[in-house]
Order: sequence, then structure tokens, then C-alpha cells
Amino acid sequence: MRNRATSARVARAAAVHHVVGELGDWATGGTPLFRLLARALAAAVERGSLTPGERLPAERALATAVSVSRGTAVAAYDLLVADGVVERLGGSGTFVIGAGSLGLPLGREGSALVARLVDRSTSPSSVIDLSISVLRLSKELPATSVGTSDLADVAPDTGYSPWGLVGLRRAVAHLVSERGLPTGEDQVVITTGAQQALSTAAACWVRPGDTVLVEDPTYPGAVSAFAAAGARLVGLPVDRHGVRPDALRDALAHHPTLVYLQPTLHSPTGVVLAANRRREVAEVLAGARVPLVEDHALAGLVWGDAPAPVGAHRPDHAIAVVGSLSKLFWGGLRVGFVRAPAPVALRFARVKGTHDLGSSAISQVLAQRLLEHPDTPAFLTGRNEALRARYDQLATSLRRELPDWTWTEPSGGLSVWVRLPSPVAEPFAQAALRNGVAVATAEALSPGGGHPDRVRLSFSGPAEELAEGVQRLATTWRST
Repeated sequence: MRNRATSARVARAAAVHHVVGELGDWATGGTPLFRLLARALAAAVERGSLTPGERLPAERALATAVSVSRGTAVAAYDLLVADGVVERLGGSGTFVIGAGSLGLPLGREGSALVARLVDRSTSPSSVIDLSISVLRLSKELPATSVGTSDLADVAPDTGYSPWGLVGLRRAVAHLVSERGLPTGEDQVVITTGAQQALSTAAACWVRPGDTVLVEDPTYPGAVSAFAAAGARLVGLPVDRHGVRPDALRDALAHHPTLVYLQPTLHSPTGVVLAANRRREVAEVLAGARVPLVEDHALAGLVWGDAPAPVGAHRPDHAIAVVGSLSKLFWGGLRVGFVRAPAPVALRFARVKGTHDLGSSAISQVLAQRLLEHPDTPAFLTGRNEALRARYDQLATSLRRELPDWTWTEPSGGLSVWVRLPSPVAEPFAQAALRNGVAVATAEALSPGGGHPDRVRLSFSGPAEELAEGVQRLATTWRST
């Protein structure tokens, strides 16, 4: 019996030695350690050094062997599971699947989020998701519908238009004009959500190796879009008044091809860029002849008034204002838009046309009706009041259950950017997920891999979910 136990220990030690030997000089780079470890393991699977069916070391054994915390090893395995490289078999261990041989890229930004969305679509989940900042369907949404008889006035009547339907473009032009940027329908392109607008902007302006300046932290969908285009991302600091114009001016030394900013509102901090800074940003970029993508996806969720867009200060400059009706009415309404000077809008329409020939005509008609509905102003006011009340509830629960956590009150939006007492956001998020609550960390929101002490918490869900979510977070925090 003793010989058998000794043989098992020797075998486990040999397995650990084999895996560690395949990692090479893995712990270098400006990326969190768990991601570097996951990439090294996936690379070993890709080249066939770790084979399908092979059992990987237990998290604790791997952590000891490579001198990291157990939480880092657990997070690395979690990422590999989300990307389909390995699988966990309860009670048996973690085994290689071999998905690396399919040539699929590991670690696309937001992969854990996408994995949860995919899993939720196929099986129920008991996880309370505070990581997803989306608007849920409201019973108060103005009543409207679209049937086949309602499509008779669609122009063009084919429904194919990279520009978008004329009626919706006119309604969006009115919306943007009301926000302080005079707009005509020839300056508007309709997209399938704001995410497509960002991908189209990347296709218009970015080539592999180009530099794009973004706020740090920033919206993860922008990181994904520009990184997929081959851009090198350089972060700009954000304070309580928004991006700093002096930092933007200094960053022009990187010779950027494009700048991406969220002046109204910034995600994840909830900051609204001050009016004087907007004017300075516009002048700096116009003087440097650098285009700007001005993300206004959350503009309809500001608690109070917001200054006119940056584009209003230099309407002659190449500034593309991106908007989202998904963030105005409902996440399931996958309709976005770009507002830009007419020559830039023409380029957007041409590039979008290579993607899908035009967004869904039915969704566009529905979006137009919602924008023009007489009950919409009251609905939007009531919805924002409800969101503020949910933020207040979340904040009260956090102050009671987790008094050491701090944050700056947002100016609107769907989430709050919370600072933890120590830089343990990644392992804490993994532990929280195992306790049934998901939070977002800066891993996918920061081009420089910074902010290890931050988590983003959404308050868009029902009150009972928020209360229970905070309870689970508190339980996890006390146990780590």
C-alpha cells in the first residue's frame, strides 16, 4: 500500500514537472499573471505538448510549482475552461480538450462574459450577474408593434440600405440635434448596435500596427474592436472630470491614427466630461488632425443635463459620434448609429455595406416608432429615476455590508466602479463567481492591464437581485 501511494506521488510530481517544463518564460508582459499562465498552457496544447485527455495538475500544485497564488492558478484554469481548451470533471480533475488545435484565439477580451451569455442561452443559471451593464425589458416601454402591413412605407422598399432607413435616420438626426450637435439625415448611418459602429470605425481608420488612444479604463467592446483591427492601444488617465486634455496632448507623441473617448457617460467610471475640457479636446485633436470616435452610447442615461458633444465644438473635424438605442430603450433592440460629417458618414456607409448590406428593417422601423412615440420622454425620465433608485439601493447595501469598499458616485449609467481595499480584484472575482455572483474587473477594460483593485458592479437588475448579489459578495470577501 505504501509503495502504491509513493508511486502515485511520484507520478503527480512528474506530471507537474512535465507541465511546468512546457510553460517556458511565461511570466513576462504587462498582462495579469493568470492570463499569462493561461496563454502559456494554451500554447502548449496548441503545439501538441499537452495532449487531449491529459490531466493537468491540481490548482494548488500548479500554483506552488510556478510560485503564484492558488487564486491565480484557479483563474487561469477558469479562462481555459471558458475558451474551451480544458474541462473540469467533478471529482476527477482538469483535463485537456485540445481546442487549441482548432486554431481558435485564446483570451479575446470579454471571453468570460461571452461564455456566460452563451451558457445562459442553453441552460438556466443561479449566478447573479452584476457584470453585465444592459437595460432589461421594461413593462413601461411605450406600446408599439411592427407587422408586415407596417413595412409599406419602408424606404428603400428592398430593405437593403447600408445607410439605414430614411425615417430612422431622420429621427436619429433630431435626437442628436437635441443633444446640442446640429445634424442632418445625410450625416447619419444606422448600425446593428453600437458595437458594429465601433468595428466599422476601426475598419475605416485603423490598420495593423496603428496606435489608438483610449481612456484607461474604458469600454471593453472598444478594446476588442480596435485590438481586432491590429491596433496598439495607449491609455489616457481619467479623473473625476473625465479625460485630461494635458494627458491627451502628451499622448499625441505616440502619433495616433485615432482617438476613442466616452464623454457622456464614461464607462466604467460614470464620469461626464466637463464642458471646458470638451472644447479643449476638440481643439487639440483638430490641430493635430487626428480623428475622434466620440462614444455617446450611454448619453440617454445621464442623471441631469450634459454638455453638447465634443463634435459640436469643431463640426468641421473628423469626429464620429456613436450612439445606441439599445442603451436608450432595451438591450435586445440591436440598433445603433454613427453621426459624422457627410464625407465621413459616406465612408462609414460603404464599409458597413461590406459587412451586412444593412441592418434589420423591422428593428429599424420599431426603433423609429419608439423615438417618435409621444410617451417616450416620460418613459425615459421614469426609467432614469428607477435606475438612480437602484443605484442608491446598491450603494446602501455596499456601505452596510462592505464598508471598506469605496467609489465615486456616478453621474448616471448602469454601473459603479468600486475600489477594493487591496489589489485582489481578479482572484476575488473568481471566488465570487464560485459563490454565485459575477462581477467585471479591469482585465478587459484596461489596455495597460492596470486597476487590480477595481471591480465594476451593474445596478441595472431587479432590487432583489442587487440585495442578494451584495450579500454573496460580502460572504466571499469575508472568506478570502
